Amino acid sequence: MRRSNSAETFSVDPSVYDKDYYLSECDGYQEFIASKGQVLPKRLVLSLERARVRSGMRVLDVGCGRGESLVWLASQGAKSWGIDYSEGALAIAREVLSSINSRPEGCCSLISANARCLPFADESFDLVLMLDVVEHLYPWELEHTLKEIGRVLKRKGRLFIHTAPNLWYYKFGYPIYRFFKRWQGVCLPKDPRERFQYHQRVHVNEQSPHSLAQALRSAGFQPRVWLADVQQRWKHDGVLIGILGWIATHICPFNRIFCGDIFAEAQKVRSE
Repeated sequence: MRRSNSAETFSVDPSVYDKDYYLSECDGYQEFIASKGQVLPKRLVLSLERARVRSGMRVLDVGCGRGESLVWLASQGAKSWGIDYSEGALAIAREVLSSINSRPEGCCSLISANARCLPFADESFDLVLMLDVVEHLYPWELEHTLKEIGRVLKRKGRLFIHTAPNLWYYKFGYPIYRFFKRWQGVCLPKDPRERFQYHQRVHVNEQSPHSLAQALRSAGFQPRVWLADVQQRWKHDGVLIGILGWIATHICPFNRIFCGDIFAEAQKVRSE
């Protein structure tokens, strides 16, 4: 964590996001290493499938990380740009994308930039992706970033978001899940963040479905927000618990506290 130019605000230092972070903890690192970025983790598969990418679209990936989303976008024939302020992320992404621009179906570019100040002209993109970025931005940063995204999106352009964890899951669902795991002889920490080396350092703005929708509306977007259980934590815990887990993650209102992943699609509100 470091102070930004404003005396009243903070931001996460980009040096925290080193190569070790992307290759040892950031979700999907095992698939990434094994496939050299050709195989996507499930959270990205679900996000990109729902983003409805078409050939020829201009797509901006804010916080592109290792670059595997850009590989997929190129395979769909999209013209994509990826930005990140982490030199570790950009170094990995450059290696992964080294052969992409020689392919005929799509092309992509990498740019070192901060999401709060996008180096693009107004109304440049059909689609902007923010996949696992929101939780890394302090509220003031998220506000600036969403306004910048609104600026660079075309009039009928769309913003697509995935963020995790769902705070309602951490607060209400996780203690119940932890109880079931303890009943099975598995001890989980009381604070779910202790399961991860980096999360307490980099997750500075975790969301609930309500708070994310509110942030999008405040930035001038009309959002649609939904939940999913990407990790499917209950799947391998036996038939009975598996059935209970399916009910908990698919039926309202239980899914609000047992689904750990938040998705959102948003469009700019038209000015009169």
